[in-house]
Amino acid sequence: MESRSQLVNSSCEVTVGMKNLAIAGRILLRHPAFTITAVLTIALGVGAGTAIFSVTNAVLLRPLPYKDPAKLVLAGMDLQKRNVHDLPFSNADYIDLKDGTRSLFSDMAGVFTGRLLAVREDGSPEQIRFAIATTNFFDVTGGKILYGRDFNDQDAVPQPAPPDDPQNAPPPQLPRFAILSYEYFQRRFGGNQSIIGRP
Repeated sequence: MESRSQLVNSSCEVTVGMKNLAIAGRILLRHPAFTITAVLTIALGVGAGTAIFSVTNAVLLRPLPYKDPAKLVLAGMDLQKRNVHDLPFSNADYIDLKDGTRSLFSDMAGVFTGRLLAVREDGSPEQIRFAIATTNFFDVTGGKILYGRDFNDQDAVPQPAPPDDPQNAPPPQLPRFAILSYEYFQRRFGGNQSIIGRP
């Protein structure tokens, strides 16, 4: 008997709820300006809340995508008297900093980022983001190479180009070796691994 009365009460609650919903629907249909305003306000509130959570999750809650992110230190250089901020380190400054902080840090890597125009096979230009990095960059940050090889120490040794004219030989230059981001590899080359090792 008790379970039957509970069933009757719940069906009455559903009936009352459906009547209230129907009444609310009729009122909203009679006042379209109010309805549109309410729907837009709710949509904006939900959208703003979702955007704030997405940024908070990406910046504050989710751990950084690096090996031991709590141990990473970002070093920068400012010229305070000239009001210049985020000045890139020169090679000599980087070497001095690395040598002078061996007792403080287990390792140090350098990176310089920017944008450049790359030319596709069909000759059309494409603006891409690039980074010039030291050979130990992926070891320090914990980046994984999916295809091909990582940088090695020989990539940091200048190689003389074979001269056509030994008297006017160009100065030695670093080997040109690039590692593509996975996103760029997929977008530009469709994940085709045959491009590995190609100029």
